[in-house]
Amino acid sequence: MPVYARFVANVLCLDFDDTILVDNTVNLLFEQFGQERRYILEESGQLRRQTVEQRNAALLDCIEAPLEDLRSFVHETARVRPGFADLMEWARRNDWYPVVVSNAFDFAVDVVLDDLGFDRVARHCGRTRFDYRWRVRYESPRGIEVADGFKLSYAAAFKNAGDFVVYAGDGLSDVEPANLAAAVFARGQLWSRLKDTHPRIYPFETFHEVIAVLDRDASGWLAAFSGDAERWP
Repeated sequence: MPVYARFVANVLCLDFDDTILVDNTVNLLFEQFGQERRYILEESGQLRRQTVEQRNAALLDCIEAPLEDLRSFVHETARVRPGFADLMEWARRNDWYPVVVSNAFDFAVDVVLDDLGFDRVARHCGRTRFDYRWRVRYESPRGIEVADGFKLSYAAAFKNAGDFVVYAGDGLSDVEPANLAAAVFARGQLWSRLKDTHPRIYPFETFHEVIAVLDRDASGWLAAFSGDAERWP
Protein backbone atom coordinates (compact mmCIF):
# COMPACT_ATOMS: atom_id res chain seq x y z
CA MET A 1 0.00 0.00 0.00
CA PRO A 2 1.57 3.35 -1.00
CA VAL A 3 2.28 5.96 1.67
CA TYR A 4 1.79 9.57 0.70
CA ALA A 5 3.52 12.45 2.45
CA ARG A 6 1.14 14.67 4.42
CA PHE A 7 1.49 18.42 4.28
CA VAL A 8 2.66 19.72 7.65
CA ALA A 9 2.15 23.42 8.35
CA ASN A 10 4.10 25.91 10.38
CA VAL A 11 1.19 27.35 12.35
CA LEU A 12 1.26 30.79 13.93
CA CYS A 13 -1.63 30.60 16.40
CA LEU A 14 -2.80 34.05 17.55
CA ASP A 15 -5.18 35.12 20.28
CA PHE A 16 -7.29 38.18 19.39
CA ASP A 17 -8.32 40.39 22.33
CA ASP A 18 -5.33 41.91 24.17
CA THR A 19 -3.02 40.19 21.67
CA ILE A 20 -3.77 41.18 18.07
CA LEU A 21 -5.62 44.10 19.61
CA VAL A 22 -4.35 46.41 22.34
CA ASP A 23 -7.79 46.30 23.98
CA ASN A 24 -10.41 43.66 24.71
CA THR A 25 -13.42 43.96 22.39
CA VAL A 26 -15.52 41.63 24.53
CA ASN A 27 -15.19 43.91 27.56
CA LEU A 28 -15.64 47.08 25.51
CA LEU A 29 -18.85 45.74 23.98
CA PHE A 30 -20.29 44.86 27.36
CA GLU A 31 -19.36 48.26 28.80
CA GLN A 32 -21.04 50.03 25.89
CA PHE A 33 -24.16 47.91 25.35
CA GLY A 34 -24.80 45.75 28.42
CA GLN A 35 -23.28 47.39 31.46
CA GLU A 36 -26.43 47.51 33.61
CA ARG A 37 -27.24 43.80 33.37
CA ARG A 38 -23.54 42.92 33.55
CA TYR A 39 -23.35 44.66 36.94
CA ILE A 40 -26.17 42.45 38.26
CA LEU A 41 -24.33 39.30 37.11
CA GLU A 42 -21.06 40.43 38.67
CA GLU A 43 -22.71 41.31 41.97
CA SER A 44 -24.33 37.87 42.13
CA GLY A 45 -20.92 36.18 41.78
CA GLN A 46 -22.21 34.10 38.88
CA LEU A 47 -19.45 35.17 36.48
CA ARG A 48 -16.66 34.17 38.86
CA ARG A 49 -17.83 30.56 38.81
CA GLN A 50 -17.88 30.26 35.02
CA THR A 51 -15.37 29.41 32.31
CA VAL A 52 -14.43 32.10 29.80
CA GLU A 53 -16.80 30.56 27.26
CA GLN A 54 -19.70 30.49 29.74
CA ARG A 55 -18.95 34.02 30.93
CA ASN A 56 -18.94 35.40 27.41
CA ALA A 57 -22.23 33.67 26.66
CA ALA A 58 -23.84 35.08 29.82
CA LEU A 59 -22.62 38.58 29.10
CA LEU A 60 -23.59 38.50 25.43
CA ASP A 61 -27.12 37.77 26.63
CA CYS A 62 -27.00 41.22 28.25
CA ILE A 63 -26.71 42.95 24.87
CA GLU A 64 -29.75 43.92 22.82
CA ALA A 65 -28.13 46.12 20.15
CA PRO A 66 -28.43 45.08 16.48
CA LEU A 67 -25.49 43.61 14.60
CA GLU A 68 -24.78 46.75 12.59
CA ASP A 69 -24.34 48.75 15.83
CA LEU A 70 -22.00 46.13 17.28
CA ARG A 71 -19.89 46.00 14.12
CA SER A 72 -19.73 49.79 13.86
CA PHE A 73 -18.60 50.05 17.48
CA VAL A 74 -15.79 47.55 16.93
CA HIS A 75 -14.75 49.34 13.74
CA GLU A 76 -14.52 52.66 15.61
CA THR A 77 -12.82 51.46 18.80
CA ALA A 78 -10.55 48.50 17.98
CA ARG A 79 -6.83 49.33 18.17
CA VAL A 80 -4.52 46.91 16.40
CA ARG A 81 -1.21 46.15 18.10
CA PRO A 82 1.70 47.69 16.17
CA GLY A 83 3.41 45.36 13.72
CA PHE A 84 0.48 43.03 13.08
CA ALA A 85 0.34 43.76 9.34
CA ASP A 86 4.10 43.25 9.14
CA LEU A 87 3.75 39.90 10.91
CA MET A 88 1.14 38.78 8.38
CA GLU A 89 3.50 39.75 5.58
CA TRP A 90 6.35 37.87 7.31
CA ALA A 91 4.13 34.78 7.51
CA ARG A 92 3.25 35.03 3.81
CA ARG A 93 6.88 35.40 2.72
CA ASN A 94 8.10 32.55 4.91
CA ASP A 95 5.29 30.05 4.24
CA TRP A 96 3.77 30.14 7.70
CA TYR A 97 0.05 29.66 8.30
CA PRO A 98 -1.42 32.36 10.59
CA VAL A 99 -4.66 31.45 12.33
CA VAL A 100 -6.70 33.37 14.90
CA VAL A 101 -8.01 31.25 17.78
CA SER A 102 -9.98 33.32 20.25
CA ASN A 103 -12.94 33.40 22.62
CA ALA A 104 -13.90 36.74 21.05
CA PHE A 105 -17.04 37.04 18.94
CA ASP A 106 -16.97 36.39 15.19
CA PHE A 107 -18.38 39.77 14.18
CA ALA A 108 -15.57 41.57 16.07
CA VAL A 109 -12.83 39.38 14.63
CA ASP A 110 -14.28 39.68 11.13
CA VAL A 111 -14.52 43.48 11.28
CA VAL A 112 -10.89 43.90 12.33
CA LEU A 113 -9.31 41.37 9.98
CA ASP A 114 -11.45 42.32 6.99
CA ASP A 115 -10.82 46.05 7.53
CA LEU A 116 -7.10 45.31 7.41
CA GLY A 117 -7.46 43.33 4.20
CA PHE A 118 -6.82 39.95 5.86
CA ASP A 119 -10.18 38.48 4.94
CA ARG A 120 -8.53 35.17 3.99
CA VAL A 121 -6.79 34.68 7.35
CA ALA A 122 -8.35 31.68 9.10
CA ARG A 123 -10.19 32.45 12.30
CA HIS A 124 -11.82 30.24 14.95
CA CYS A 125 -13.88 32.16 17.49
CA GLY A 126 -17.28 32.38 19.13
CA ARG A 127 -20.01 32.01 16.49
CA THR A 128 -22.86 34.37 17.28
CA ARG A 129 -26.49 34.46 16.21
CA PHE A 130 -29.58 36.44 17.19
CA ASP A 131 -32.59 34.31 18.12
CA TYR A 132 -34.71 36.79 20.11
CA ARG A 133 -31.53 37.31 22.14
CA TRP A 134 -27.84 37.15 21.26
CA ARG A 135 -26.31 33.69 21.56
CA VAL A 136 -22.76 32.41 21.05
CA ARG A 137 -21.52 28.91 20.29
CA TYR A 138 -17.96 27.62 20.67
CA GLU A 139 -17.18 24.58 18.53
CA SER A 140 -14.13 22.32 18.66
CA PRO A 141 -12.35 21.34 15.41
CA ARG A 142 -14.68 18.31 15.30
CA GLY A 143 -17.76 20.54 15.36
CA ILE A 144 -18.68 19.67 18.95
CA GLU A 145 -19.94 22.52 21.14
CA VAL A 146 -17.66 23.10 24.13
CA ALA A 147 -18.13 25.16 27.29
CA ASP A 148 -14.46 25.04 28.26
CA GLY A 149 -11.09 24.59 26.57
CA PHE A 150 -12.04 26.06 23.19
CA LYS A 151 -8.53 27.36 22.42
CA LEU A 152 -6.95 24.20 23.78
CA SER A 153 -8.99 22.06 21.37
CA TYR A 154 -7.48 23.85 18.38
CA ALA A 155 -3.91 23.87 19.67
CA ALA A 156 -4.21 20.14 20.36
CA ALA A 157 -5.64 19.50 16.89
CA PHE A 158 -2.73 21.33 15.23
CA LYS A 159 -0.17 19.49 17.30
CA ASN A 160 -1.81 16.09 16.83
CA ALA A 161 -1.80 16.68 13.07
CA GLY A 162 1.99 17.01 13.24
CA ASP A 163 2.09 20.77 12.67
CA PHE A 164 4.79 23.00 14.13
CA VAL A 165 2.89 25.39 16.40
CA VAL A 166 3.95 28.80 17.68
CA TYR A 167 1.46 30.51 19.99
CA ALA A 168 0.93 34.18 20.89
CA GLY A 169 -1.41 35.18 23.72
CA ASP A 170 -1.87 37.02 26.97
CA GLY A 171 -4.39 35.48 29.38
CA LEU A 172 -5.11 32.51 31.60
CA SER A 173 -7.20 30.86 28.88
CA ASP A 174 -4.02 30.78 26.78
CA VAL A 175 -1.93 28.84 29.32
CA GLU A 176 -2.99 25.31 28.36
CA PRO A 177 -2.86 25.79 24.58
CA ALA A 178 0.46 27.63 24.83
CA ASN A 179 1.91 24.72 26.79
CA LEU A 180 1.38 22.56 23.70
CA ALA A 181 3.27 24.95 21.41
CA ALA A 182 6.91 24.63 20.41
CA ALA A 183 7.45 28.33 21.10
CA VAL A 184 5.35 31.00 22.83
CA PHE A 185 5.09 34.78 22.62
CA ALA A 186 3.46 35.97 25.81
CA ARG A 187 2.12 39.00 27.61
CA GLY A 188 0.28 39.56 30.88
CA GLN A 189 -0.90 36.53 32.82
CA LEU A 190 0.36 34.09 30.20
CA TRP A 191 3.89 35.41 30.62
CA SER A 192 3.62 35.29 34.42
CA ARG A 193 2.40 31.69 34.39
CA LEU A 194 4.84 30.21 31.84
CA LYS A 195 8.00 32.34 31.99
CA ASP A 196 9.74 29.93 34.35
CA THR A 197 8.50 26.67 32.85
CA HIS A 198 8.19 26.86 29.06
CA PRO A 199 11.52 26.16 27.28
CA ARG A 200 10.90 28.70 24.48
CA ILE A 201 8.95 31.72 25.69
CA TYR A 202 9.44 35.35 24.68
CA PRO A 203 7.78 38.51 26.02
CA PHE A 204 6.43 41.04 23.55
CA GLU A 205 4.59 44.34 23.38
CA THR A 206 4.57 44.80 19.61
CA PHE A 207 4.62 42.30 16.79
CA HIS A 208 7.88 43.79 15.56
CA GLU A 209 9.48 42.05 18.56
CA VAL A 210 7.82 38.80 17.49
CA ILE A 211 9.17 39.17 13.95
CA ALA A 212 12.69 39.81 15.27
CA VAL A 213 12.65 36.54 17.23
CA LEU A 214 11.18 34.60 14.31
CA ASP A 215 13.84 35.97 11.95
CA ARG A 216 16.55 34.98 14.40
CA ASP A 217 15.35 31.62 15.72
CA ALA A 218 12.56 30.09 13.60
CA SER A 219 14.86 28.30 11.15
CA GLY A 220 16.66 26.63 14.05
CA TRP A 221 13.38 25.55 15.65
CA LEU A 222 12.22 24.01 12.39
CA ALA A 223 15.51 22.22 11.79
CA ALA A 224 15.31 20.62 15.23
CA PHE A 225 11.64 19.77 14.68
CA SER A 226 12.41 18.10 11.33
CA GLY A 227 15.22 16.09 12.92
CA ASP A 228 12.89 14.79 15.61
CA ALA A 229 10.30 13.84 12.97
CA GLU A 230 12.88 11.87 10.99
CA ARG A 231 13.87 9.89 14.07
CA TRP A 232 10.23 9.03 14.76
CA PRO A 233 8.64 7.99 11.46
